[in-house]
Amino acid sequence: MKMLTSTALLSASLLLIAGFLIGPSFNNEYYAYAQSENTPKVSEKLKNNPLAMKIIAEMEAQKLRYKELSETSTPKSIPTKNQIEIEENRKISQEMLKEDLKSMENKYLDFTPKNAFQKFVSKLNSTHHGIFWDQFDYLSAKVQLAIAAKNDVLENGGTFYEAQREYYKYASMPRLEMISYIQELNIKYGFADEQIQSNFNPAGKLPRFEDDKDAPCYGCDNVHEETSSKTNNDGSSTIKNITFEPKSEIKFLQEKLSNLRQEFFKATNLEEKKSLVDALNETVKKIQDLTYD
Repeated sequence: MKMLTSTALLSASLLLIAGFLIGPSFNNEYYAYAQSENTPKVSEKLKNNPLAMKIIAEMEAQKLRYKELSETSTPKSIPTKNQIEIEENRKISQEMLKEDLKSMENKYLDFTPKNAFQKFVSKLNSTHHGIFWDQFDYLSAKVQLAIAAKNDVLENGGTFYEAQREYYKYASMPRLEMISYIQELNIKYGFADEQIQSNFNPAGKLPRFEDDKDAPCYGCDNVHEETSSKTNNDGSSTIKNITFEPKSEIKFLQEKLSNLRQEFFKATNLEEKKSLVDALNETVKKIQDLTYD
């Protein structure tokens, strides 16, 4: 009986020492855990001992931490031999596809838009290369913008019809804009005189006169002289030059069109480019309304 009493006292002393060692670093979290539904089964005597319950809670918490650590460090499942073979075959197929695509690109390199156009331009007189490449670069920039705009619609949940409509909006080039740009390039590369080009309307046509004698002498030195026909002493008539002056508003819009194109070439941001093309199309529409008014 005395031995049993000594054993009980030693046990209590160990519990007490352990309580002092754990107590300072122990918080309410563990105690709450000890009182939760996950609390291990203990005797009624220990339940009435707060210090014992703290020790048990700490032991259970350590087990939980070890379990979580084991789950994170150990793979959840080991792939089977079949899965490993499938993954290896998939990687091999991807490499083969890359090689095939690379081989196809090399095979059809001469048929890419730029290279095909280069082949065409190389057959022309070198003095004309600049004007052709400027046209190609401008249209290519518009097409690249159109593709980006189309993909943007699709990525944001738009329909294929909406994406195609966006593509045509930015890739198209109205006839009046085409005439204006070619006129600008002809002047830039010295194939046309700016003063003579000013006689053409935005549709690329010269003004019409009911009487031929009223038509100006395009390219003459005195092209700015504005007089009507004059009858000579011998009864013959001399046709003087009459300058055709386009509407001042059209002239202003044509200059604006040229500036917008230059800004479009310099722009790098997608939204900025789209905004500039919208402004280009709007300007062309105004010129068209004034031209056929």
